[in-house]
Amino acid sequence: MSSGVGEAAAAWSAERRVNVGGVRVRFREAGTGPCIVLVHGLGISADYWFRNGPALAAAGYRVLAPDLPGFGRTRGPAGGLSVPQQAAALDHWATALELEPAVYVGHSLSCQAVLELAAIAPARVRGLLLAGPSGAPGRHRLLKQAWGLFLDAGREPWRLFPFVLQAYLRAGPVRFWKTWRAGAKHDPFALLPRVTSPGIVVVGTRDPVVTPAFAQALAAGLPHGRLVWIEGAAHAVLFDRSHAFNRVILRFLEELELPTAPRSPIRVAAAESRGGP
Repeated sequence: MSSGVGEAAAAWSAERRVNVGGVRVRFREAGTGPCIVLVHGLGISADYWFRNGPALAAAGYRVLAPDLPGFGRTRGPAGGLSVPQQAAALDHWATALELEPAVYVGHSLSCQAVLELAAIAPARVRGLLLAGPSGAPGRHRLLKQAWGLFLDAGREPWRLFPFVLQAYLRAGPVRFWKTWRAGAKHDPFALLPRVTSPGIVVVGTRDPVVTPAFAQALAAGLPHGRLVWIEGAAHAVLFDRSHAFNRVILRFLEELELPTAPRSPIRVAAAESRGGP
């Protein structure tokens, strides 16, 4: 581990908190430079990004990851939050920290939340990266997602499971279920006409949760949008192919021309396409 990544990892390991409307929101942070906000998926926490936050911070960015209310170690309602409420929570947290406009990276359900944030507070969002996004419309939406997650369990690295199980137990089944069900009532496509930030969609070629048709349609609806496939990755693309995922983020940030120190060219071992994997 280089000294830069080591220092960033040490900073990332510290738990930070900020008062947001009377709630102490826990978050992780490392680095200096243009802001990146990493937003965890359903039932997880800021801890999920430990393979990403330090590496991105060492590349010249200020990286932050909050626990959404009710998850991780941030207190929240037992009934969970709807997608608009998650977006509002992100907005209030960013206001409390006086964050500059940032690139927001979502995973799974939180992709819907960062899309909602980009629609309601466009000045806050410089770019969007949607990894393994949920929100595909259609009948039996939750049943299809559940089947995809069942298939995905056999494709993820075993090291992921103790971490995810601990986070799910902390969140509790009622909060988990109600948040998931609320997410299924949300239509991400309805937001796209109001989204002005450039964005990309990132999906693993072995992800059974996200269909190619949905990923393609979502990418096509984003400003300057495109779809990036990461070879061999399942739904937890940020975890099981973290190096490739981090390179995709860094190249996207370079394309946004954020003012960081010059770095070596980034080579991404991922196929970009508007077609299937």
